[in-house]
Amino acid sequence: MSCARMSSMASLFFFIVALLHAVAAVDHHVGGDFGWNLPPTPTFFSDWARNRTFFVGDTLRFNSSANETHNFAQPPSQSEFDGCVDPGIVFDPRLFITFNRPGRLYFICTVGNHCKQGMKFAVDVLATPGTTPTNAAALFTVPPLPSLFFAAILLNLLFFV
Repeated sequence: MSCARMSSMASLFFFIVALLHAVAAVDHHVGGDFGWNLPPTPTFFSDWARNRTFFVGDTLRFNSSANETHNFAQPPSQSEFDGCVDPGIVFDPRLFITFNRPGRLYFICTVGNHCKQGMKFAVDVLATPGTTPTNAAALFTVPPLPSLFFAAILLNLLFFV
């Protein structure tokens, strides 16, 4: 098999892997079309989250109306979530979070009494379909798609040298 053919096959393989990852990850907009705004009912966001399945690699986007002020924070425990305890680290709602490991995660708005009005929800992030959640924290991550792209380029360079 020629070097050029091997290089083309390696490139195709990494392109397909990158494409499958991009197709597999889901971009969840918190609250759907309603967005991350004061909810119509106290269970609105909990109901929204309960009707979805979240996996490692998925993202959460917190979109708010321009005329409302909100943020989001991640309480580390169920009791702090239930009590709407501000964990001290608050994020701008225009940011998004990418799940990088499985586990149960809690989200609240710490503006005024928004959390007590129902601006909170919990998610169980699964590693792959059919797994069960573990206790873990979500971190902001860069999706691996660029890494796969650069790996494909590196392999091409190695085969041509």
